[in-house]
Amino acid sequence: PAVGTRVAALVDQAGWAERVAVSTDRLAVLPDDVSFVSAATLPVAGTTALRTLRHGGDLAGQQVLVTGASGAVGRFQVQIARDAGAFVTAVAASRHDEDLRNLGAGQVVESIERAEGLFSLITESVGGESLAHAIERVASGGTIVMFGSSSGELTPIGFRQFVPGHEGARLQTFAYYTSGSGIGADIASLLAMVAAGRLETRVVLTVPWTDVAQALDALRQRRISGKAVLTITG
Repeated sequence: PAVGTRVAALVDQAGWAERVAVSTDRLAVLPDDVSFVSAATLPVAGTTALRTLRHGGDLAGQQVLVTGASGAVGRFQVQIARDAGAFVTAVAASRHDEDLRNLGAGQVVESIERAEGLFSLITESVGGESLAHAIERVASGGTIVMFGSSSGELTPIGFRQFVPGHEGARLQTFAYYTSGSGIGADIASLLAMVAAGRLETRVVLTVPWTDVAQALDALRQRRISGKAVLTITG
């Protein structure tokens, strides 16, 4: 890109730096009508959502279950999966029901135990009992993508959990920091969706760089449902 071009990027280190050198294959040019604040939500949460869903292959007509659906990654997963033609079941507290349905969820349940049917793709970020229940709900040949463990609990896993009824299903791990090649192209795809009105970023808190403690406290205390963005001036 030419000098002065607005870009968004994902770096493996120095993400908190005011300035950082980035390989051009890890950045994307911002469309004119997408702000820096909106774009800042995409390199981690957006690419995590996009790449976890890719493990499900062609999602058109498929049943997809998203745990932790009210979180930043979950909200993106709901939207991207629905945009790809999937029927999405979202797991989140009841207060998020209307919001998630507006984003494209066909069904919203308060706990994974209430999710009905078998799913060809399950994105799992809770761990513990939630992962165990996910195994009970994955279709034969389906995929569970594990990309977090917010519960902090371990999940005993054995052969009998898959047989009978879930033959050929697989567990897939994902970590965004092993992003590898093509991350710039993925960010560009997400930016295009935002520009086209197909992806909502939901920034609910924007504070100066110097007020980082305020943002972290709001996230830690779960006072906000959406993204917090730090801005640098000067």
